[in-house]
Amino acid sequence: MTNQFFNQVKATKPFLVNDQTNYVFADLPKMPETQLVLLLPYRAWQRLPEYITHYEATTLAGRFGAEPGDYEWEWIASPEAVRWWRRASTGQESLFALAMAVPRKDLVELYGLVEVDEASPHWNEVIPEEAANGMPDQARMMARAQGRNEPDILRELYREYFRRKAMLTLDTPGQMALRRGTVREVERFRDALRGLIERSSKVRLPSEMR
Repeated sequence: MTNQFFNQVKATKPFLVNDQTNYVFADLPKMPETQLVLLLPYRAWQRLPEYITHYEATTLAGRFGAEPGDYEWEWIASPEAVRWWRRASTGQESLFALAMAVPRKDLVELYGLVEVDEASPHWNEVIPEEAANGMPDQARMMARAQGRNEPDILRELYREYFRRKAMLTLDTPGQMALRRGTVREVERFRDALRGLIERSSKVRLPSEMR
């Protein structure tokens, strides 16, 4: 059944999540891998380094514990960017998305993408049920027939699915595979970024208390 589904799989078409259709993002031709563009006030972006460091950085999880949605962000200073380490229900965090900033006077253009590695708990969650449900059984049968490790075969089946969908951004033998995000995942990233900006706007930063 899985092989039949693979034969019907069509490559994923490139897409761009963009709510600012009347605005020209000047650097978009330079970054064809971009899946998300956002426009922010520069003042809102400037608050993020201090806000993330004190309230939402992944490094805070070791002191306070972590639930999904807590302590998931990382600030990158050069070039200015944020990383989203999306946390699973187990508390495990894994790198999920990145947004890089390009300042334009009083605005900031954000260029983002979702990229998930195969060690992430979110790696295979976008495979449709009709394909995913049959893969463990197929891996089990192949393991018995070939005398191989079942988890390794299942990993190969997942990778083959994304390969046929043209979703792999890194597909090198001996290295961890990477896949690009789906539209729904990129929209989730967009909403997470908006939530981050909104929360930072409502908090009094330590530098503002001095």
